[in-house]
Amino acid sequence: MPGTRARRLLLAVAALVVVVAVVSVTSSLSELGRPAPVPPSQVPTHARGERPALIKYGQDIPSPEQVAAARETYDALPFDGIVMRIPESAQVFSGDRIGYDELLAQVSALPADLRMRQNWVRITLHDHLDWSDDDLWRTVAANAGAMARALRESGRPYAGIWFDNEWYGDGPSPWDYGISTRAWTPSGVGGATPGLSPEEATELVRSRGAQVMDAITAAWPDLDVMMLFGPWVSEPSTHRALQEAGLHYNDISWVNELAGPFFMGMVDRRRQARVVDGGEYYGARDEEDYAAFAAWQRSGFLTDSEFVTAEQAQDYPREVPAALAVYDLDQDADYAVHDPETLGDLTRSALEVAQSYVWLYTEAYEWGASRSMKPHVPQEYVDAIADARAGG
Repeated sequence: MPGTRARRLLLAVAALVVVVAVVSVTSSLSELGRPAPVPPSQVPTHARGERPALIKYGQDIPSPEQVAAARETYDALPFDGIVMRIPESAQVFSGDRIGYDELLAQVSALPADLRMRQNWVRITLHDHLDWSDDDLWRTVAANAGAMARALRESGRPYAGIWFDNEWYGDGPSPWDYGISTRAWTPSGVGGATPGLSPEEATELVRSRGAQVMDAITAAWPDLDVMMLFGPWVSEPSTHRALQEAGLHYNDISWVNELAGPFFMGMVDRRRQARVVDGGEYYGARDEEDYAAFAAWQRSGFLTDSEFVTAEQAQDYPREVPAALAVYDLDQDADYAVHDPETLGDLTRSALEVAQSYVWLYTEAYEWGASRSMKPHVPQEYVDAIADARAGG
């Protein structure tokens, strides 16, 4: 991966800044009964003694039918799993009830003996969500449960549900607590929970996360639910902490205050399932960067969090696996496409630090047969990712 001695010196200084910050907050966390953040040099890797699985996601997202129709193409990809879509992907979080038989038929199109064994079906957010509407949330929970049941009963090689929890709809985001550009600013008429205090909104949204997870685990008790943005996205101090670690990060907490409480509600009702923090952050450039981000992602954000209880914080670093993301475009170079060597190095670095999963998000090329109308991925990229996955 391209780099200079000066950059590595800056990274070393950034890592030192994070370690110093960790030491400075340890005593206050102890008083609160919270775990101390993990310094980047001590970030644990490869949870459960396993190497992280490498998952493919991107704008070339296929359906199970498309994977089946191009079986040889997908079997040749250097991934442990792939994220897929079905027509109901955007309807789970809506007031429209999804038919179970349709779901089962769609997800059952995936070949049972596909080489990739850790595959996912994506759900996304597009519809307006009224957090106070009990009927709506009964429908959402039933839809999520039906999705989990269909994946389990299909007998196909699925790992779980891929929840891309970014807001893709029009109008106000369900994660935006208030209308101010300052996080957790109450509003009597605006935002997703008008008239509610931060504490009231947190409790309500947390209960909805628990409601949805109850339905999911009733249908499939030990699946994985991947939430691409973890609860750190709701924490205003994330911006400062990552900047101090030398990582570029735009503060988006002020439009995502309620994402963290929903995540924690799901964690509360996970049973044997795992709610995975997807770690959607694309600013890392090498292993030191990934380690600095992971230190904040896994425990650092707990220092200031108002929506994670002290009891939850004690178990969080151990009970919530953390994934890391790789992006094929360079945000620091006007979104130019990374060359194969750089993309391979980024993937290799993420795999060294990640606990459970690394996912590669691509926009430039078609890696399979999804009819994305993008140019087919050059073989050099496939080889570079294969080499990174193999540890080469």
